[in-house]
Amino acid sequence: MTHILVIDDELFFLTMIKRALEGLKFQISTAENGKDGLALAHTLKPDVIITDVNMPDMNGYDLTRSLRRDPEFAHIPIIVLTAQSGLQDKLKSFEAGADDHLTKPFEPEELAARIQGLLRRVDTVRLLAAGPVQEEARMIVVHSLRGGIGNSSIAVNLAIGLNALWGEPTLLVDLCMMAGQVALMLNSPLKRTWADIARFDEQELDDKILDSIITPHESGLSFIAAPTLPADAETIKPELMGAALKLLKQRFSYVVADLPHDFHETTLQALDAADAILLVASPDMASIRASAAAIDTYKKLSYAPEEIKMILNATFPRLGIPRERIEAALGITASLVIPYTPDIFVEAINLGLPPVYYKPREAVSEMLEDFSFFMSKSEHKKSRPKEPSAAWQRIYKRYNDSRK
Repeated sequence: MTHILVIDDELFFLTMIKRALEGLKFQISTAENGKDGLALAHTLKPDVIITDVNMPDMNGYDLTRSLRRDPEFAHIPIIVLTAQSGLQDKLKSFEAGADDHLTKPFEPEELAARIQGLLRRVDTVRLLAAGPVQEEARMIVVHSLRGGIGNSSIAVNLAIGLNALWGEPTLLVDLCMMAGQVALMLNSPLKRTWADIARFDEQELDDKILDSIITPHESGLSFIAAPTLPADAETIKPELMGAALKLLKQRFSYVVADLPHDFHETTLQALDAADAILLVASPDMASIRASAAAIDTYKKLSYAPEEIKMILNATFPRLGIPRERIEAALGITASLVIPYTPDIFVEAINLGLPPVYYKPREAVSEMLEDFSFFMSKSEHKKSRPKEPSAAWQRIYKRYNDSRK
């Protein structure tokens, strides 16, 4: 039987949690302060720990840190359940080592679903440890805290470039739920979107359900579109999105995600699942400030610095801040600098014709194609494909020409 330890100094919430989990055949133990909770955790070895933050003797963050320092609790799911709902509070929970952060007052069904989701994740980890490792997709997310600087164009062309290079299953996901543009940029009708699976719980999600919203593009790329209306976006739970991304990573070789310009829960789900984060910036002060805030948040979320790549996109012709000053200010070197190319990108957006696919000989298309190779899996880059694609051959020729 699954054993859950609940640590909270308020009897009201201890009772609420017990009632929320009734009928799920969980054994529940409780403690009314952090010190007793820590001792009880070491004695009982529970399967899941739920802790409040503000408690006598030891707060929830310190309790979580103490448990994570013990190898025996390295993989035990810990949920911080607190009245503190701000982004900084959530960051503190994750920095301490928690697996999830839920705000009081909570919905009983949501708490139960999150516990079950964490337990499934633990089971998956155990199965993978016991058997052969299944290779997952390389997931690349495109992010910034400022809109209008080319995130969606970069995501679309990168995904097409990866698919064209390797001929491997590649998926583009539009997570800009309030105003996604991926379907428009691929000139594809919005037949199915994320909103069409919003009625499902994360534990119900499977490949068949996800197949219902995956749309093929003529380039060979697959994509999932964002909802048409903002009201539809509000029905999609972040937990569902997190479960979907985990399943999709098991089915594709590459997943590219176009993210919203924020750090809300859906964005955090994608960032947590990512193998690489492409931070897009333009050479103006507003964008640089937004990029500095994003980088600071990545650090607080403990994302590995080597996973973060910066793309500088010149969105205006003159008087931009020099690259060297931007790199010095942000403490990161640009992995790609896209020159001011308005005609090609405006035409691509208006007609739904991504240049990497429709105009591969354009200089900016070649640049994005080369960047797709740079962002590819190491094992793909190391050896020549048995049947090199046209995209691979173009890159190989440019590389050889550059060495002459």
